[in-house]
Amino acid sequence: MGAGSGERDVGLDLLRSVAMFAVVAVHAVPYLGVVCGADVTEGLAKLFLLCDPVFFALSGYFAIRPLKGTLRDYYLGKFVSVVVPIIVYSVVAYAFAARFGYLGALGLDGDASSAVSPAGYLAFASSIISGAWWFVPVLIPMLLGAPFLFVMLEALSDSQLRLLVKVVIALSLWGVACDLVASLSAFGVTWAADLSSTLLHLIPARMEPLFGYPLFFCMGYALRRLGSVTSGEARNHALLLGLLFWVGDALLAQFGFERSNPSHLWVFSTVGAFVLAAGVRVRGSRATRFIEWTSRRSYSIYLFQAAAIVLVFGHVGLAAFDGATRVFLWLVATFASYALSWCAASVLDIVLLAPIQRCLKQAFGIAGTRQVSTKAN
Repeated sequence: MGAGSGERDVGLDLLRSVAMFAVVAVHAVPYLGVVCGADVTEGLAKLFLLCDPVFFALSGYFAIRPLKGTLRDYYLGKFVSVVVPIIVYSVVAYAFAARFGYLGALGLDGDASSAVSPAGYLAFASSIISGAWWFVPVLIPMLLGAPFLFVMLEALSDSQLRLLVKVVIALSLWGVACDLVASLSAFGVTWAADLSSTLLHLIPARMEPLFGYPLFFCMGYALRRLGSVTSGEARNHALLLGLLFWVGDALLAQFGFERSNPSHLWVFSTVGAFVLAAGVRVRGSRATRFIEWTSRRSYSIYLFQAAAIVLVFGHVGLAAFDGATRVFLWLVATFASYALSWCAASVLDIVLLAPIQRCLKQAFGIAGTRQVSTKAN
């Protein structure tokens, strides 16, 4: 979604859409396996996994804003736009999986597929919400605190906010250094892990409460507020560092180096992704409308992608191929999984979810509440 004016930012719409494809790709990476005797899935997965901090930052970008109504309306609006889609689409996914025998493939007891039941649905919902849809329950507490975060962060002057950003950058670089020290243990330096642990206990690489994914959520606010007053040279440097650290993080993961979760390097890569999105210019109203439509469907695409991947890759025999053919088929199946999720979201959002949300908004007395397109992961 765009700024307070109601206009949409096509760059952010494109960033959300590309990040949503990366979500599908990272969940499809395990199906790639070994190619020509080499297993590059670890590094490839971390390359795509930048989608997680990007989506948390996007969520904070739009959520940490002044309330347009009461806190009650805000919370009810988030319930309708964030929680209700989970309930609706988990029922749809459970019915589909039970009907066509995919519950086992989704990690549930095969006996649950014999009949649709409330107990079977609860087992399915608990499994998928804590597993494939983990992003949403992690995000919800941040959304609950967003109105208060806005008041606290808005009280900072621009110079104070910049100083806070510098502290976060310094701590992130310190975390990277300590992770590299810990990685020396893999090369026979037996005391390296203990040294890294000691250093991190004495000087933590995080600052309460700005650590983990909440840090990226708050980064969304800082990027929105400081983006317009940051010089072009600084943005170019941020873009270059973001690209280098994005690739570097994936290489470190591939070669078995220690990495925090979430990675400290993602702080810089996420900023780079936003800088890149800010420079996007899309010509043509059709392309703009398509990107906007896809961006609006990102949350629902996320909720469908796990089932789509199981369905598509279940019919692609990658094990029988190797080399370029295996990679090509994996790419085709990954795009097909995304396309299937996109189609399901485009249809069911309109014919099923939107009417339910409208009825709930009317019942709750919420006027003009916008649906939140998070990821979500």
